[in-house]
Amino acid sequence: MDLFEFSIQMEKDAEELYRKMAENAPVPGIKKVLLMLAEDEVKHRVAIEQLQKKLDVPKQQGVALDIKTVFDDMKQDSNVTDISVDAIEDYQKAVEIEKRGMAFYKEKFEEADDPVNKQLFEALMKQETYHLRTCENLLEMVQKPDWWVENAEFSPQDGNQY
Repeated sequence: MDLFEFSIQMEKDAEELYRKMAENAPVPGIKKVLLMLAEDEVKHRVAIEQLQKKLDVPKQQGVALDIKTVFDDMKQDSNVTDISVDAIEDYQKAVEIEKRGMAFYKEKFEEADDPVNKQLFEALMKQETYHLRTCENLLEMVQKPDWWVENAEFSPQDGNQY
């Protein structure tokens, strides 16, 4: 399996996981976040497919800023502190997937000779960083809901584009 096929499959697997997790989401806000992550994975896959075909990959807006808004709204939802811990294993799996994605794209960024490939892998690495922080927030929300409502923050640091 070549670099592109592997990357495409990795994005498909992440999308599938987020959609499955969204089906079982305990509150509407979490479902919304998971579906946003799934849609971002679709955008990543399409960008990789375009690069594979040597097509231009237009800059796109990621979902980190939208996710921040949903998290901010969920802090006001009293049901958040009643979330079951049943989803911990799924959220831990999502954290691991995003860590692997970041490491993979970092490695490919460092290996890339072509500036277009390098730019895409750098952007994907950044997006996976946002996804990782999102999944870590979800995990904290389930493990420590009262703490999460009082303390959690999710603040993208830039234009959130890839």
